[in-house]
Amino acid sequence: MRFLLFDADYTLLDFPEDMVRSFKIMYGSCFAAQRPYSEELLRHYEACNNLAWDRFERGECTKQELYISRFIEFLSETGLSGDPEAINEKYFTAMAETGTAYPGAVELVKELSLTYDLYIITNGNVVSAIPRIRNSGLAPYFKEVFVSEAVGVGKPDKRYFDHVAASIPNFSRSEAVVIGDSPSSDIQGAVNAGLRSIWYDPPGAWTNERKAPQYTWRAESYDELREILRNV
Repeated sequence: MRFLLFDADYTLLDFPEDMVRSFKIMYGSCFAAQRPYSEELLRHYEACNNLAWDRFERGECTKQELYISRFIEFLSETGLSGDPEAINEKYFTAMAETGTAYPGAVELVKELSLTYDLYIITNGNVVSAIPRIRNSGLAPYFKEVFVSEAVGVGKPDKRYFDHVAASIPNFSRSEAVVIGDSPSSDIQGAVNAGLRSIWYDPPGAWTNERKAPQYTWRAESYDELREILRNV
């Protein structure tokens, strides 16, 4: 094994932590005069966001349509008012200031970078993905970050992985593995691209094995991930 293609959010970066921080900042800027912040409003946004991402992964909308539609639906459900594009811009600006790595994530990639060529494959956005990875301390250990928005297509589309493969010097599919938490994005993407995969599925994760496509290996912790790679 030579090439490790790491997902970012929920695998190395604590997206829920960063999302809540960003949403609260955006809400204070855009909606505080209309209604005090509440956890119920956050739950409304999370539901709208998840549905929009599901549509994107099924190929039913573009990335820009995803970004705007989630806030259109949020406004419709909550009765708040505002410009969805401006709200989205405020949210991304706040998100770019975050970058919370999971405990042990930086140590993991630092160690692996001594043996493997590491790359990040993310369905994030250009405005916040690179700053968050840099802020987290992960950036020095990756040779490149492939942001789906810049590529023009995202996971799990085979074309995204074809672009990644064509962009990495001397890339060999037989020497590569996709590592990520999302069955519908990372693992299905690996299947589509003919790549092996490690499904990162820590206890308490948002999904379960019944919903996962055929993965090659499964790790519930960074230590299990290390052990799998040692034995490949």
